Amino acid sequence: MEYIHFNFHKERTIRIYPLPCLHVGVPQSDVKFIKEHLERIQKDPIARWVYMGDGGDCVTKHSKGGIYEQILSPQQQHDLLVSLLTPIRHQGLFGVRGNHGNRVYKETGLSFDKNLCHRLAIPYLGVSSLANIIVGRSSYDLYFNHGTDSGERIQPKVSKAEKFKEFINADALFTAHSHICIELPPAVLLQADNIKQIVRTKLRHQYICGTGYDSRTGYAEDKGYGPLLPAYCSVEFDGRIIRGTAQYGQIFRKWQSDGQHVVNGDYGYVDGRLS
Repeated sequence: MEYIHFNFHKERTIRIYPLPCLHVGVPQSDVKFIKEHLERIQKDPIARWVYMGDGGDCVTKHSKGGIYEQILSPQQQHDLLVSLLTPIRHQGLFGVRGNHGNRVYKETGLSFDKNLCHRLAIPYLGVSSLANIIVGRSSYDLYFNHGTDSGERIQPKVSKAEKFKEFINADALFTAHSHICIELPPAVLLQADNIKQIVRTKLRHQYICGTGYDSRTGYAEDKGYGPLLPAYCSVEFDGRIIRGTAQYGQIFRKWQSDGQHVVNGDYGYVDGRLS
C-alpha cells in the first residue's frame, strides 16, 4: 500500500471521480457513455479523477475471457485509453492497478496499468493507496483499491467490498471490480479526542464505483448473470469554513447509461487515433 498527499487548501470543495472498469477493447465497452462521462469531468472546474484499473479488457491466451472477441489488442487498448484520457490528464491524481491489466504483467512482466499512468503523467501506486487530501482546512483520508472477486448478486458484491472496513481506517473507501455503482450506508465510529477530552463521532463512507461495461451481452449473458448497465459516480468533499469551523461532508452523485443506445465497440479509433 502506498501513501500520497494532495493540498487543495485554496478550494472550497473538491469533487473526486473514480474511473474503474472501462474495459475498452471489447464490444460491451460503452464508448458513448464513457466519452460523455470524461467530457463531464473535463467541464467540471473542481473535478479530480483517480484511475482504478481495468481500463483495458486485456484478455490474453491464459485468461478466462474470449481472446477472439477482442476488438483491439492490448497495445491498441492502451493507446486508445491514452487518447481518451489525455484531455483530462491534468485533473488526474494517481492510479492503482486492476485485475485485467495485471494479466499482462503476469504473462510478460510489463504492467499495463503502470505504463498507462506513466503515459498520462500521473503517479502509479500499485495495488492500493491511502490518499490524504486537504480541502480548505478539512483533511480527508481516502482509500482506493480496485476490489476483489465477488458473486453474481448484489449482496455478495457488497459483502466483498465491505471486507476492507475490517482493517482500513479512512474517511472514505473506494472500491470497484463488481461493476455496481452504489453508496453504502456510512459506518458510525466513536473515537476519543484526548486534547479536548470529549468523544467524537466519525462517519466512514464507502463507495463501489461502477463501470463502463454493458453486461447485457458477452460474459455475463453467457453465464446467465443479471445485466448491469454502465454507471459512474463522483464524491464531493466539503472544505468550506462556516463561522470559523472547517466543514466535513461528502456528497455522492451517480450517472447511469440510459440503456437505449447501441453498444457495439465502435470507438472511432483508426490507426492509433480517435476520429
